[in-house]
Amino acid sequence: MENKSETIRRLYREGKSVSEIAKALGLSYQRVYATLRRSGLLKPKAEGEPDPEAYANFIQGLDIRSVEMTEAHAKLERSPKGKLAFKMGLEAFGPEPRDGGFSAGLALSLDFQDEEGPFGFVRLRVRAGYATPLFPDEALFRAFRERNLLVHLWPYLRLYVDFLTAQMGLPRLVLPVWKV
Repeated sequence: MENKSETIRRLYREGKSVSEIAKALGLSYQRVYATLRRSGLLKPKAEGEPDPEAYANFIQGLDIRSVEMTEAHAKLERSPKGKLAFKMGLEAFGPEPRDGGFSAGLALSLDFQDEEGPFGFVRLRVRAGYATPLFPDEALFRAFRERNLLVHLWPYLRLYVDFLTAQMGLPRLVLPVWKV
Protein backbone atom coordinates (compact mmCIF):
# COMPACT_ATOMS: atom_id res chain seq x y z
CA MET A 1 0.00 0.00 0.00
CA GLU A 2 1.41 3.39 -0.97
CA ASN A 3 1.64 6.30 1.46
CA LYS A 4 0.32 9.81 0.70
CA SER A 5 3.61 11.05 -0.73
CA GLU A 6 3.82 8.09 -3.09
CA THR A 7 0.20 8.65 -4.14
CA ILE A 8 0.91 12.33 -4.80
CA ARG A 9 3.92 11.47 -6.97
CA ARG A 10 2.00 8.77 -8.86
CA LEU A 11 -0.95 11.07 -9.61
CA TYR A 12 1.41 13.81 -10.78
CA ARG A 13 3.18 11.39 -13.12
CA GLU A 14 -0.26 10.40 -14.46
CA GLY A 15 -0.79 14.02 -15.52
CA LYS A 16 -2.84 15.45 -12.66
CA SER A 17 -2.21 19.05 -11.63
CA VAL A 18 -1.22 20.09 -8.12
CA SER A 19 -4.71 21.42 -7.37
CA GLU A 20 -6.40 18.31 -8.80
CA ILE A 21 -4.25 16.09 -6.59
CA ALA A 22 -4.91 18.23 -3.51
CA LYS A 23 -8.66 18.13 -4.11
CA ALA A 24 -8.73 14.37 -4.81
CA LEU A 25 -6.75 13.52 -1.68
CA GLY A 26 -8.27 16.17 0.61
CA LEU A 27 -4.87 17.80 1.15
CA SER A 28 -3.73 21.40 1.03
CA TYR A 29 -2.23 22.74 -2.19
CA GLN A 30 0.94 23.61 -0.24
CA ARG A 31 1.35 20.02 1.03
CA VAL A 32 1.09 18.57 -2.48
CA TYR A 33 3.34 21.25 -3.98
CA ALA A 34 6.00 20.76 -1.28
CA THR A 35 5.95 16.96 -1.71
CA LEU A 36 6.44 17.28 -5.47
CA ARG A 37 9.21 19.86 -5.05
CA ARG A 38 11.10 17.72 -2.55
CA SER A 39 10.88 14.75 -4.91
CA GLY A 40 12.30 16.82 -7.78
CA LEU A 41 9.19 16.45 -9.95
CA LEU A 42 8.40 20.16 -9.70
CA LYS A 43 11.04 22.77 -10.35
CA PRO A 44 11.07 25.64 -7.85
CA LYS A 45 9.64 28.88 -9.19
CA ALA A 46 12.11 31.59 -10.09
CA GLU A 47 12.21 34.49 -7.64
CA GLY A 48 9.12 36.62 -8.09
CA GLU A 49 7.47 34.19 -10.53
CA PRO A 50 3.74 33.69 -10.02
CA ASP A 51 2.34 30.26 -9.31
CA PRO A 52 1.89 28.57 -12.71
CA GLU A 53 -1.71 27.59 -11.97
CA ALA A 54 -2.60 31.08 -10.75
CA TYR A 55 -1.08 32.50 -13.94
CA ALA A 56 -2.99 30.02 -16.11
CA ASN A 57 -6.23 30.97 -14.35
CA PHE A 58 -5.48 34.67 -14.84
CA ILE A 59 -4.82 34.18 -18.58
CA GLN A 60 -7.91 31.97 -18.96
CA GLY A 61 -10.14 34.78 -17.65
CA LEU A 62 -8.49 37.51 -19.75
CA ASP A 63 -10.02 39.15 -22.82
CA ILE A 64 -8.74 42.07 -24.92
CA ARG A 65 -11.38 44.81 -25.15
CA SER A 66 -9.50 47.44 -27.10
CA VAL A 67 -6.18 48.54 -28.52
CA GLU A 68 -5.46 52.27 -28.72
CA MET A 69 -2.59 54.38 -29.94
CA THR A 70 -2.29 56.98 -27.18
CA GLU A 71 0.74 58.85 -28.48
CA ALA A 72 2.51 59.25 -31.79
CA HIS A 73 5.30 61.71 -32.33
CA ALA A 74 7.67 61.60 -35.29
CA LYS A 75 10.18 64.17 -36.43
CA LEU A 76 12.61 64.33 -39.32
CA GLU A 77 15.13 67.05 -38.47
CA ARG A 78 17.04 66.82 -41.75
CA SER A 79 17.40 64.60 -44.80
CA PRO A 80 19.52 61.55 -44.03
CA LYS A 81 22.77 60.85 -45.83
CA GLY A 82 24.56 57.55 -46.41
CA LYS A 83 24.12 54.50 -44.23
CA LEU A 84 21.08 54.61 -41.91
CA ALA A 85 20.73 53.06 -38.47
CA PHE A 86 18.38 53.25 -35.52
CA LYS A 87 18.41 52.69 -31.78
CA MET A 88 15.31 51.27 -30.19
CA GLY A 89 13.91 51.51 -26.69
CA LEU A 90 10.86 49.63 -25.47
CA GLU A 91 9.15 49.99 -22.12
CA ALA A 92 5.98 48.44 -20.74
CA PHE A 93 3.57 50.42 -18.59
CA GLY A 94 0.59 49.56 -16.42
CA PRO A 95 -1.44 47.93 -15.12
CA GLU A 96 -3.97 50.68 -14.56
CA PRO A 97 -7.40 49.72 -13.18
CA ARG A 98 -10.33 50.01 -15.60
CA ASP A 99 -13.96 49.10 -15.12
CA GLY A 100 -13.98 45.30 -15.10
CA GLY A 101 -10.27 44.94 -15.82
CA PHE A 102 -7.12 46.92 -16.48
CA SER A 103 -5.09 48.61 -19.19
CA ALA A 104 -1.42 48.21 -19.99
CA GLY A 105 0.79 49.13 -22.88
CA LEU A 106 4.12 49.62 -24.57
CA ALA A 107 6.12 52.77 -25.24
CA LEU A 108 8.48 52.55 -28.21
CA SER A 109 11.24 55.00 -29.05
CA LEU A 110 13.29 54.93 -32.24
CA ASP A 111 16.20 57.29 -32.77
CA PHE A 112 17.46 57.47 -36.36
CA GLN A 113 21.12 58.11 -37.22
CA ASP A 114 23.21 58.36 -40.34
CA GLU A 115 26.90 59.07 -41.00
CA GLU A 116 26.54 62.61 -39.59
CA GLY A 117 24.63 61.66 -36.43
CA PRO A 118 20.99 61.83 -35.29
CA PHE A 119 18.48 63.05 -37.86
CA GLY A 120 15.04 62.08 -36.55
CA PHE A 121 12.92 59.99 -34.22
CA VAL A 122 9.61 58.21 -33.65
CA ARG A 123 7.84 57.89 -30.29
CA LEU A 124 4.77 55.67 -29.95
CA ARG A 125 2.58 54.55 -27.06
CA VAL A 126 0.05 51.79 -27.56
CA ARG A 127 -2.33 50.59 -24.85
CA ALA A 128 -4.64 47.59 -24.60
CA GLY A 129 -7.74 47.40 -22.44
CA TYR A 130 -8.33 44.01 -20.84
CA ALA A 131 -11.44 42.54 -19.25
CA THR A 132 -10.63 40.23 -16.35
CA PRO A 133 -12.17 39.25 -13.04
CA LEU A 134 -8.73 39.42 -11.39
CA PHE A 135 -6.54 42.54 -11.25
CA PRO A 136 -2.94 41.31 -11.60
CA ASP A 137 -0.58 41.62 -8.66
CA GLU A 138 3.06 42.51 -9.26
CA ALA A 139 4.24 38.96 -9.98
CA LEU A 140 1.32 38.19 -12.31
CA PHE A 141 1.79 41.43 -14.24
CA ARG A 142 5.55 40.95 -14.56
CA ALA A 143 4.97 37.52 -16.15
CA PHE A 144 2.11 38.88 -18.28
CA ARG A 145 4.26 41.80 -19.46
CA GLU A 146 7.08 39.48 -20.52
CA ARG A 147 4.95 36.72 -22.07
CA ASN A 148 1.72 38.22 -23.37
CA LEU A 149 1.70 42.01 -23.54
CA LEU A 150 4.48 42.10 -26.12
CA VAL A 151 2.74 39.48 -28.24
CA HIS A 152 -0.53 41.43 -28.09
CA LEU A 153 0.86 44.89 -28.94
CA TRP A 154 4.05 44.38 -30.95
CA PRO A 155 2.16 43.88 -34.26
CA TYR A 156 0.52 47.30 -33.84
CA LEU A 157 3.86 48.97 -33.18
CA ARG A 158 5.34 47.28 -36.27
CA LEU A 159 2.47 48.59 -38.40
CA TYR A 160 2.75 52.15 -37.09
CA VAL A 161 6.55 52.24 -37.53
CA ASP A 162 6.28 50.94 -41.09
CA PHE A 163 3.64 53.57 -41.91
CA LEU A 164 5.37 56.51 -40.21
CA THR A 165 8.81 55.87 -41.71
CA ALA A 166 7.26 55.67 -45.19
CA GLN A 167 5.37 58.93 -44.55
CA MET A 168 8.61 60.58 -43.39
CA GLY A 169 10.19 59.76 -46.76
CA LEU A 170 12.54 57.22 -45.20
CA PRO A 171 13.03 53.66 -46.35
CA ARG A 172 10.23 51.63 -44.78
CA LEU A 173 11.34 50.21 -41.47
CA VAL A 174 9.73 46.86 -40.79
CA LEU A 175 10.53 45.82 -37.25
CA PRO A 176 11.27 42.11 -36.78
CA VAL A 177 8.68 39.67 -35.48
CA TRP A 178 8.72 39.45 -31.69
CA LYS A 179 9.81 35.95 -30.75
CA VAL A 180 8.84 34.53 -27.38
